[in-house]
Amino acid sequence: MNEKHKMIIDKSVELFSEKGYHSTSVQEIAEQCGIAKGSFYNYFKSKEELLVSIFRYFYEALTDALLDLELDASLSNEDRFLGQISVQIEHMTGNTKLIQMLMQEQMVHISKELDQFLHYIHQEGVIFFKRKIMELYPKLPEEFLPDCTVMLDSLFKGYMGLLMRKKDAFEAELFPAFILNRLDSIIASLQTMEDPLLKRFPLLNCHLHDLNPKEEILLIITKLLETEIRKEEGSEANKNSKALCAIQEELSKGKPSSIILESLLLFLEKRDRKGSLYPKLILTLKEYITMI
Repeated sequence: MNEKHKMIIDKSVELFSEKGYHSTSVQEIAEQCGIAKGSFYNYFKSKEELLVSIFRYFYEALTDALLDLELDASLSNEDRFLGQISVQIEHMTGNTKLIQMLMQEQMVHISKELDQFLHYIHQEGVIFFKRKIMELYPKLPEEFLPDCTVMLDSLFKGYMGLLMRKKDAFEAELFPAFILNRLDSIIASLQTMEDPLLKRFPLLNCHLHDLNPKEEILLIITKLLETEIRKEEGSEANKNSKALCAIQEELSKGKPSSIILESLLLFLEKRDRKGSLYPKLILTLKEYITMI
């Protein structure tokens, strides 16, 4: 993303949070950016496309920060979880104008693409907490995972929603340890129950959650390649495509080599990770390698 794109995004967030998305015109955005209205369309096809780009920009910054902690082998599962909660707090409190815009207006049905992306963000948030619980509590009976995931997701969103509305509602730096302590209590209490409330994992509309890691990796690669093949031959994207195809080829073998997959994983970790699917691929591939 070049400086002009970023300036339009930053100025638009200011206007949207002040006046509302629906009440802000492209003309006002252009004037705020010091460009002609026609120049706006050189960067974004429409105001709707701009709005999707805003959410993608901030979400990808967050996922990259979370991934950096996920790949830090020096951290324990507990410290990694605490760090990732802190990162989410920092990103949410550091982008209050964006959050205010989201809270002030109904951000659904503006465009199909935005609806799909917001739904994707919600799904990924729940899946993130599911995976964290599995890492932190490997002995937790599988049947209690749905209840625990929903409770953790609701606990986090409830407190963060309060913090977004009232900055001094509580001391944000105490929240990561607080939520981990509450999670410990939830896990302990759930295991005294004879029967869970939720009988199935509550991501019925998530097409990835029922897949095993290998299937998930292949599906993600297919989606990434759909984007990469449209890019210029010989570019950085072409190198990424070759790595993705190499992973596909290795996974097609009866006994994939962990050494080859680890080298390809290392390659991907060092690349410029653009888009939320790359972090997801790296995490899932990392999980798969531990299983073979």
